[in-house]
Amino acid sequence: MNYIITGIWHKKSLILAGAFVAITLIFTQSASASVLGILSGRDLSIGSRGADVADLQGLLSEQGYLQVPIGVPYGYFGPLTQSALVRYQASIGVPSTGYYGPMTRARISEVFAARGWMAFLARENG
Repeated sequence: MNYIITGIWHKKSLILAGAFVAITLIFTQSASASVLGILSGRDLSIGSRGADVADLQGLLSEQGYLQVPIGVPYGYFGPLTQSALVRYQASIGVPSTGYYGPMTRARISEVFAARGWMAFLARENG
């Protein structure tokens, strides 16, 4: 009996682990394309809208600086995004203006390169 319960638990654990790996791979591949987009995109500030705003929000969320409430769509640069960007800018040594422009873009590229993430992103999108 104990072996049966252990076997069932082990199968459930493997299924959950497999699902986690699959979700992580999908999320990582889509996130890598998004990050490359914001590193070469336009400047963003309060009122900006679009896919590049959603990409920036995704980066801020992944880094733990932005929590978008359930049901609120990504793609609008409002006060929550600005506040998250200010905190993120402070963490990477950029003036905390809440404006996503050349200085922030360049610093994010430097941070990603230093961590080896740029090579990973190039492989994922090459």
